[in-house]
Amino acid sequence: MNVIFRLNTNVMGFENFKIAREFFLNILPIRDNNYFFNTKRLNQIELDDIIYFLYGKEIIAKAKFLGEIKEDTKRDEKFIQGHKVKILDVFDEGFFINIDKLNQKTTRSIGYIDDEDTNYIENILNNKNIKSTNQNIEKTMSKSTQKQALNQILFGSPGTGKTFNTINKALEIIDSDFYQQNKDNREALKEKFEEYKKAGQIEFITFHQSFSYEEFVEGIKAETKDENISYEVKAGIFKKLCEKAMGKENNNFNEKIEWLKAECSEADNKSLHIDTFTVTYRDGKTFRIKPDKSKNSETDYPASIENIEKIYKGGLRKEVYNPTYVVGILNYLYDNGLTKYDEIKEDNTKNYILIIDEINRGNISKIFGELITLIEPSKRVGADEEIRLKLPYSQELFGVPSNLYIIGTMNTADRSIALMDTALRRRFHFEEMMPDSELLKDIVVDGVNIKELLETINKRIEYLYDRDHTIGHAYFMSLKDEKLKDKKSELDNIFRNKIIPLLQEYFYDDWEKIQIVLGDHINQFDSSKKETPKNFYDKNCKELSINKYRFIQSIEFKEIDVIGFNHEDIEDEQINYKVSDNFDIECYKKIYEKDAYTRIKDKVDNKTIEQNNVEGL
Repeated sequence: MNVIFRLNTNVMGFENFKIAREFFLNILPIRDNNYFFNTKRLNQIELDDIIYFLYGKEIIAKAKFLGEIKEDTKRDEKFIQGHKVKILDVFDEGFFINIDKLNQKTTRSIGYIDDEDTNYIENILNNKNIKSTNQNIEKTMSKSTQKQALNQILFGSPGTGKTFNTINKALEIIDSDFYQQNKDNREALKEKFEEYKKAGQIEFITFHQSFSYEEFVEGIKAETKDENISYEVKAGIFKKLCEKAMGKENNNFNEKIEWLKAECSEADNKSLHIDTFTVTYRDGKTFRIKPDKSKNSETDYPASIENIEKIYKGGLRKEVYNPTYVVGILNYLYDNGLTKYDEIKEDNTKNYILIIDEINRGNISKIFGELITLIEPSKRVGADEEIRLKLPYSQELFGVPSNLYIIGTMNTADRSIALMDTALRRRFHFEEMMPDSELLKDIVVDGVNIKELLETINKRIEYLYDRDHTIGHAYFMSLKDEKLKDKKSELDNIFRNKIIPLLQEYFYDDWEKIQIVLGDHINQFDSSKKETPKNFYDKNCKELSINKYRFIQSIEFKEIDVIGFNHEDIEDEQINYKVSDNFDIECYKKIYEKDAYTRIKDKVDNKTIEQNNVEGL
């Protein structure tokens, strides 16, 4: 039995026909056994049956069914029921199929078709000037057309452009054509990014230690009005964005509530009779109810707008106060034009982006809560294994739409924060951002090649510490400014106020290692000096304090300088380090001396010294 398979564009990430075509042309053929997974509803298909893949109502590819697989050996993934196929044709243009003319028995995206349906489709293909392309296993999909992960994190050391690149990532997802046309025009990208932010398609937040689930998903917020405190459930930024992505914010609930307020305003001497009670509105966030059979005509009862909305969005009667009146008001609103929440057509044609800067600075598990499960691609709204959970405060059923993308940034060098737990980590695609020295290749300051300088610094840091603590290119990008007149002073400022303080943090004020990173350990003193000390760190070496080319100045203290007198049991002198007040361009040249890193490495490898004991280098 042949099959029509309609692509779920939101779940599978096929934003346009071109991207979908590239998937069948280049991605599917190079998968192990040509598997097409997540197709467990193909329970009646047989060997050699034909599958027609549709993008919308257009045929994009034709394949032959080869059999079932239970796992992908290349990616160590297991499937409930995977299917492998052989691509027969991938079409350069789509061919419209009138679905209504088919006799197919459809199960959501899967349609089994008979011989009559097959002949109808084949006639369309044969009677057109078909341009088809057979699979080419050697080809790979271009970066610009690759499917973007729904959850991704850009990670790396400071200054590698993580936050900078979130703009590129967001625009590539929302408006790929614009991004490709303007990817080298930073100003145009920033302007377009701001447009989408104002339109509500992009939200940018920064996690911190105090950020909470209540701010992110939903929580109870206190509000004060006329010295009265009220508590209401408020949606957080993530929940609000999800509602936008699903089109659920386009309901007319608030409009109808305002209309009802005007219809029964006590200030205008108005009231409404609904079923067995009378409704009035005074002020605030409740309607007042007087039952027809009330024994006390002076007593009225509240029906809060919050509870009306809760029932409107699927809450249970038992979860609200005065449910009879709440439901009665809601039914009255339905009768007067309120659109039922379940009947609101979800508009998921647009992609939405949530950018979380410094994502690992918050307590991620606490902030995300049940979202740890809901953000999985296979658990998103519209996916085959869709899951919706009841939120703890509003008691609403909630799911994460498939057109909402999460982009996070993570600084790997910050040791004051915890790493993401394994449960959340596996749900994100991680992309490492490394220092890109090529961006600095044209910068030369008084003969100092900044590209070489950065590479040399990072080689030394990587050897003495690790690659997560390298220096990003962003620290030096200010030197590219053509309007900058005194680049030498700017370079001085970068090292004095940015690089050296960062190295102090990295190495816990281990000045000896800092000196190695900066090339300040090399015995290059005043050119007038013909001899250099045998031991650079000899406490009696007075040249330390007179060398004008040094980054780091060392100052000797004797015991009498420290405590005011000599102590017979203590003879050691102490050395204090600081950044030199005066140093010139020559100090930068020492940083990237060709043999400096090699000399350090050779000595350590030959066990002349221990790695953690750099004295004598």
